[in-house]
Parts: sequence; structure tokens; C-alpha cells
Amino acid sequence: MSNIVKENQMGPAAPARQDRPRRQGLLPWLVMAAVVLFVAAGCAAIPTDGPVGKSDPVSPRTNSLSVNYTQNKPVAGASPESIIRGFIDAGTGIDDDFQTARQFLTTGLAQSWAADTRTLVYGNALSVEPGKTKDSYVVKVDAISSVDSTGVLTPLPAGSSETLEMDLVQVDGEWRIAKTPDGLVLSQDTFSVLFKPVSLYFYDSTYTYGIPDVRWLAGRTTRTATAIVRAMLAGPAPYLKGAVFSAFPTGMSLAREAVPVNGGLAKVGLTAQPLLGSSVRQRQQMHAQLLITLQKSLNDVTEVQFLADDREVDMGGSSDSVPAMVIDAPVPSVQVGISKNELATYDGSTITPVPGIGPIAGLGPAAPAISYSGKDFAFLSADGNHVFSASAGRQPAVAADGTDLTAPSFAPNGWLWTAAGDGSGSVVAVNANTGAKDATPVVLTVPWLVGRQVTTLRVSRDGTRALVISTANGETHVSITGISKSGDVPKELTAPISLASEGSPTIGVWVSESSVAVMAPSAKGAVAIQILDLARAPSKLPPVKGIVWISAGAGVLNVHPQTGTELYSLVGNNWQVSAKGLRQASFAG
Repeated sequence: MSNIVKENQMGPAAPARQDRPRRQGLLPWLVMAAVVLFVAAGCAAIPTDGPVGKSDPVSPRTNSLSVNYTQNKPVAGASPESIIRGFIDAGTGIDDDFQTARQFLTTGLAQSWAADTRTLVYGNALSVEPGKTKDSYVVKVDAISSVDSTGVLTPLPAGSSETLEMDLVQVDGEWRIAKTPDGLVLSQDTFSVLFKPVSLYFYDSTYTYGIPDVRWLAGRTTRTATAIVRAMLAGPAPYLKGAVFSAFPTGMSLAREAVPVNGGLAKVGLTAQPLLGSSVRQRQQMHAQLLITLQKSLNDVTEVQFLADDREVDMGGSSDSVPAMVIDAPVPSVQVGISKNELATYDGSTITPVPGIGPIAGLGPAAPAISYSGKDFAFLSADGNHVFSASAGRQPAVAADGTDLTAPSFAPNGWLWTAAGDGSGSVVAVNANTGAKDATPVVLTVPWLVGRQVTTLRVSRDGTRALVISTANGETHVSITGISKSGDVPKELTAPISLASEGSPTIGVWVSESSVAVMAPSAKGAVAIQILDLARAPSKLPPVKGIVWISAGAGVLNVHPQTGTELYSLVGNNWQVSAKGLRQASFAG
């Protein structure tokens, strides 16, 4: 189940595991994490209520559901409550358009009821009670989350409940539902089996990077392919609007009811006018966007074909092709840290002073940053109220001012970011590229950060999102926000989603395109780093004592816990000190 949550909300994620002794090493932890995520994805979840599931042996590389549910038809003489519960239980009939569920409805409602409008996910409590009027009933559930028709999951605050009103009538002496809201009502366990997370990919503003937009979709290959295309045509999730872009024109829709996949080819029939009105280059971008999405979601798709009026459209020749989206953007392997109060790089084996910058010890440098080019650097002043930028042959200069600034973070385009921790909601970005014509700081006032103490702001490796950790009224928020820009100039941080975490983490870094590592530093106690993912349950790495900083390269195996003087790396199955005399090391980003 996803751990995506709205602000101040807890997602329906699997519970975190208990810590294990450090001597067991990292590999058992990663294996256990994989098991937890496997179960959370529904591959082994068995409902505790509702209809009985029948397991089918399925190859790990197929896209079929691992559990088939049997839906029971209405029983003669069933009571109104039995009819209501039978209808809800029959909501597992995804593959036949809920034909059994429709048998619990009157003829008119069976034709109009739209099952895919919304899916309400509940925990363990579902009750059916008489309503205020004759033959009306109220269904009450402990609501956990809801999923809209495009697969956007919106978790609900802890302790939420939802009420559904239903009216029943007798048809030929049998009770049938004459009025009920559109959509499904599924238990959390059942939902985790029937639905799976899928990443839709949208472009960044340069049409270079692919940005994952996680959705929860149901069904087997053909149904999922259709749902993916429909969701993509509907555009990005709210928190990404304005930050990402789609090659598909606004108003385009499917011309067919389904997207068939045969022999690896997905045939996508689209409304003719907007498709034929697009340029060959735009069609190539549409193709690249949809192909990578389908390939990463459905392993039996190898090619996409666009159709207008059931005819293949002109996609141009080889000279018209566009580069494939850059997915899970790479991060350079060199880190920058503080050694003997000066900037130094670390390549995994050697600590080397950064040449050409000059002595900076008098500034009390802290929390250094390195650009993706490896040519530009930044660091906090000792008091935390200034960010300095520096490069070879150029004296360090103040790039941004503020109160209790977060560690500086470079975006791939060379812009440098930091946020004030004083509750003002101020976020500062400056073009820190060597030779930039305009290095005037851009100050954004972010409404949802007003009143919060911001402790981390890290720009993603695709440059379109930021990890923000903040606290307010004793509550910690680990948030992902979109970065809206005009050209390269930042304009806004979108209203975020949040990731459910344990405890009160204050430091975080990106680990991959969809995951971050967060922690609460402790100079004396044992610290367990949490891995939070947009599409999976959270997991923990084995604890290390005295960890006060963290860096991460590409993936969980390149997470580096750090004490005040030592940097840890994974060697074999264990954490081992790989560098001494280096503090607050960071990768680009």
C-alpha cells in the first residue's frame, strides 16, 4: 500500500519493522524490506473479510493478478443488510465489469452505476444500519483513503469515517439496491491485492527528464494499459501540476474503449482531430512518454502504435525521432564534505582538497553542496544565516541570506536552493552557475510552509520536485512538492503530498526518482535511517550509533550514514567506515 499522505495524515502503509542488531549486516535488512514491500503490494495479502480468494500460480514476470476472487450472486430471500454486504463484497469483480455486483442493483441502477468513479478504502470496521427513512440504510466505514477515477490516491486523516446512504426496493419479492453512490468500497487488504502502484511519466520543462507520477490502478494487462492511457491523458496529479508537462494535447481522449496489447504492441486509438493536428515531433514525444510508462508498468509491452480513425498515423522518420526520457536521473559519484575546515571531495577512496577556492575556515563552513558539473560549490556559514557559493578561481561570495537556512541544494540546471527555518515560509533560489549573468536571489514565500520550521530542502535529480522536511506544533512533515518555473526561474512550490514516517526526522536526501532517506540525528544514540517511497511501504536500514548526517548516491546500497568525523559505506553485508576526517559529505542534489 502506498505511503503517500496529505499533510497531517497517515497513509495506509505497512507497519515498520522492529530494529535488529547491527551485526546482522545490511543484506538481511534489505531482504526483509523486499518481503515487506512484496506483501504491501498485495502479492501475498489475504483478505480478513469479504469473499474468499483463490490463489493461482503466476510467473513473477506476468501482469496477472495473483489472486482471483469469487463473487457470490444474490440469494433468494436475502435480507436488505445481506444484499448490501453482498454488493460491497462483489466489488472485487474487476475483470467482468462487476457483472455480479450489478445483480444486487435494480435494472436501472445496474446500467448507470459507475464502479470506477471512486474507490473508498476502509480498515476493519464496516457496519450497516437502518436509515432515517423507510427502506433506507447507512453504511459506515473507518475510511483510510480514496482513489479517484485516474488512480490518484488521497489518504484520509487518522480516525476518519465515511457514511454511504443506500435505498432498497423489492423487485419480484427480492430486495435490490435502488440508490447508492458510484464507486467501490474495498477493505485495505482487498485493495492491496486488486490495485497496484503504476508510475505515469511526464516531462520536465526541458522535455529531458521523465517524472514519475504514482497512480493506483486495478486489473490485468489490457485493463491496466487502458487505465494508464486514460490517466495520462487526464494529466498529472495535483501536486505536480505546473511542475511537469505532457506531450499529449489537452482535450485528447481515447477513441476506443480499450487499449489492446498483442505480441508486445499496444495499439492506442486516439481522437483524430487533436492527434492529426499535432506535429511529428510532438507525436514522437507522446510516443516516448507513453512507451516508457507502459514498459515500466507492463513488462509485455515493447512498442506503442497510435491510431486515428483506426489508421496508423505518420510518426516521421529516423531524423524526427526524439531522445528517450531520462528516467531516474543519475547522480555523479563524487561527494563534497568538510575536511580540516576546508572543502574537500571524496570519490569513494580518496579525500582531496578542492583546489582554487582558497581558505574558508574562517567562515566556519558547514553542510557543503556540489553541483552536477562538479565545478560549483556552496556551503552554510557557521551561524546558518548565509549560503556562500564558490568555484575555482573565484572567492566565496554570499549567494543567499536568511534565518536558520537549510543545507544548500543544487538543481541539475545549476540553481542553488535553500529555505529559511524561521517559520516565514521563505525559500530562496539563485542561479549559481559560473558566469551567470543574473545571480539575483529569487525569494518565494510558500504558503504551506508559513509557521513551520524547515530543516531540509533537497531538489530532486530531475529538478522538478523538492523534498522538504518541516515541523510545526510538534508534528513533523516529510513532503514532496513540485517546482513550477518560468524558463529556469522558479515561480512556486506546489501544495505537497507527504510521506508517512516514524518519529521526528529532520534530515533527508533523495535516493531514487521515487524514494528518499530520512533520519533524526543523534550524536550518542543509535539512528535507523528510514527509506520512504512514493509507491511502497516504508522500510528501515540497520541502525548506526552517533549518526548526525546522511548522503545518498544512486539507490539504497549507496546510502551513507555519517558521524561527525566518519562516513559509512556498505561493504559486503555490513556497514563499515570508508572515510575518516570528513564531515557532512553530500552528493549533488
